[in-house]
Amino acid sequence: MRTRTPASILAATAALAVVLGGCTTPSSDTGGGSQQNVTLTVAEWTNPGAVEFTRKLNARFEKEHPGVKVKLQTAPTVNGTWQQLWNSMLQSKSVDVLAQFAPTQQGFAPDYTDIKPGGAAALITSGQLTDLKDQPFMKNYDPAVQAAAVGHKGGVYGVMAAEYVGAGALWYKKDLLAKYHISLPTTFQEFLDACETLKKAGITPIFVSAKDGMHGGVWQGVANQTLMKGHRPTESVKVSEDRAVAFWKGTRSWKDPVYKEISERHQKVLQYIEPGAAGVSQQTAPGVWAAKSDDYPFLLDGSWDGLTIQQANPNLDIGFFTLPGTDDPAANRVAFKPDLTWVVPKTAPHKDLAMQWLALFSEPENYKEWLAATGSISTQPALKNTGLPWMDWLNSHMDDAFPQLTNPWTPAGAPQDALGPDFYKLAPIGGDSIDTILSRSASAYRKSVGK
Repeated sequence: MRTRTPASILAATAALAVVLGGCTTPSSDTGGGSQQNVTLTVAEWTNPGAVEFTRKLNARFEKEHPGVKVKLQTAPTVNGTWQQLWNSMLQSKSVDVLAQFAPTQQGFAPDYTDIKPGGAAALITSGQLTDLKDQPFMKNYDPAVQAAAVGHKGGVYGVMAAEYVGAGALWYKKDLLAKYHISLPTTFQEFLDACETLKKAGITPIFVSAKDGMHGGVWQGVANQTLMKGHRPTESVKVSEDRAVAFWKGTRSWKDPVYKEISERHQKVLQYIEPGAAGVSQQTAPGVWAAKSDDYPFLLDGSWDGLTIQQANPNLDIGFFTLPGTDDPAANRVAFKPDLTWVVPKTAPHKDLAMQWLALFSEPENYKEWLAATGSISTQPALKNTGLPWMDWLNSHMDDAFPQLTNPWTPAGAPQDALGPDFYKLAPIGGDSIDTILSRSASAYRKSVGK
């Protein structure tokens, strides 16, 4: 899942990478024969399905490696808790397999920008992560996709294991839509009409955690579909790069008419969210939505929360689709984002065992279980997405799906406004108008890049 990432965290990550740059790599175990009293440490952020699967995989690994104990460390991504955990583990050189968010190529701005990488990209450029490109288990994955997610200068510094749909992602209650004779909308106007029908029937159409910014998925979903209109799915990286260059040169900005159009559509959708959305936490939203079977037909949330929803209400008949952000059905495609990526720090105490753990994870039968547990889109070409009932719409719309667009380059320490419209400030959640928000973002961006 994604919440906003403070620029200060990116700066701290870059500083940490410099500190770790002087660390020497401890000797790795050979991986051959029996190990005695060895602890392999795996760390990932809290996601119920992912954690449950990892615990099962760890048990299998321990059975295959007598004398090895696998220790799983987890923390939620909110309030910087996960950031603090993995920072401390890297500093203490105690983690062997570490989850990171895929930096994608946005993390590596051109040299002429003088922008320093942050997050996982900072660890890669400072030489802190192990190149996995030639590991045998990488043959299970699409090399081009992996390189786009976590590649740099010919190396591939992780296994991007999860991709999710979050931009404009919507869960829905099939029984409620059927009750009010509503079919899945294929255009933006059809979606608004469906929401209006539900509202007139006394039903609140959309549940969302605006406290943690999940309502921003509306803006992001509309933006992806609008900006990618007329482009092939394979062109998304180029579309992102062209936009970044144009922003950098000043020929495009957040004040462009297209962003006003996107923001207006965002506001139209937010007319139909629950009144208390600003106080709803993302961690509790899926469960609350699932328990309320007679209200809130739609939930704005990513595809990663399928297991949470099903556990909260096993009897709920759910579906999943993406908000149609334009009135052109052909343009309303799925945008997905590279997510959880397993990396091996060069300071890993048991590097050979870490590679064996990743090899076990990557075995098709095991990876298939990972997909079912997490609701992830498959990153192994030989494996299609799982047969989970709620994935039927998604499976039928993946042929023309594309990696979601990335924001223009901004340096570490840039204010939130420079990254684009601040959804917390934009009405109706905040008090600012569209023109105010976009003008502030345009000004903040120019100042952040020193132009």
